[in-house]
Amino acid sequence: MEDNCVIIRVGSDHCGQEETMFDIEIIAAPIIGGLIGLITNGIAIRMLFRPFHPVKVGKFILPFTPGLIPKEKPRIARAIGQVIGDELLDTDTLQKALASENLRQALNKKVDNVIEKLGHEQGTAHDFLEKKGFAIAVDDAAEYVSTSAADYITAQILEKNAGDTVLEYAIDEVISNLNSMVAMVAEPAIRKAQPAIAEKINEVIAQECPGIIKGYIDGEYSIWMDKPMKEAGVLLWQKKELIKSKVWDTYLMILQKRSGKFIERLDVAAIVEDKINEFDVEYLERLIMEISRKELNALVWMGGLLGMLIGFVNLLF
Repeated sequence: MEDNCVIIRVGSDHCGQEETMFDIEIIAAPIIGGLIGLITNGIAIRMLFRPFHPVKVGKFILPFTPGLIPKEKPRIARAIGQVIGDELLDTDTLQKALASENLRQALNKKVDNVIEKLGHEQGTAHDFLEKKGFAIAVDDAAEYVSTSAADYITAQILEKNAGDTVLEYAIDEVISNLNSMVAMVAEPAIRKAQPAIAEKINEVIAQECPGIIKGYIDGEYSIWMDKPMKEAGVLLWQKKELIKSKVWDTYLMILQKRSGKFIERLDVAAIVEDKINEFDVEYLERLIMEISRKELNALVWMGGLLGMLIGFVNLLF
């Protein structure tokens, strides 16, 4: 009986050791697998950047040195630049951004501020421009504008053959007030002379009209230049909505005509590529890590989780 009891006790100890070893494997395998996953993913993420420079042993460069991003930085910079320039910040996108409602509101606010500030200025409008150093430029511009406007308006009048139009109304008015018998005799003669008279009227318009128009514009300009700035500010404030509309329309016209060539010359893709290439690799690593730290940490923990799952799976076989 004593021998049998010993055998049973020894057998019990042996079973206990097997159970203990089995319990340790259940715990250890997932933990070891998880640690391996954490470490390998962490190293893999680090190897994206490190080492920053090639590591040489004699004449040979060790594999995987430098890191992937330092090694491929020019290609990556070019690819990112092309994506941003061609897809994200293309001409249409930039034009829409430059013509956004937020920009319009900001421009309107600026116009309001300028007009309001003008209303608190002392002296005349010409004094204000002189103080700002714009008087001569504005006077020259006003002279150019008045001359150009006078010539343009005169040309438009002549293009519409104003002499013939005016003469036509005049002849109709004269004929309608004549005796019917006199009108029958006079009208053919008047009609025959109409082209020559109309030509003379056009000559008079060409000679006299530019001076009259220019004089009117210059007179209005002088009146505005002699106005006190406070009075001018009040008038401008009353017209501020019209001014803002005209400013925005002018801005859109310039944007439509000029922005395409400007954006093409801007070459967003090349700017982004050059900027990325200028970055020091260590700074680039810090920048990317700050932006995507959460996502990269998630990858590391995902590696740990997969390692634990593989550890459990290994216990089944």
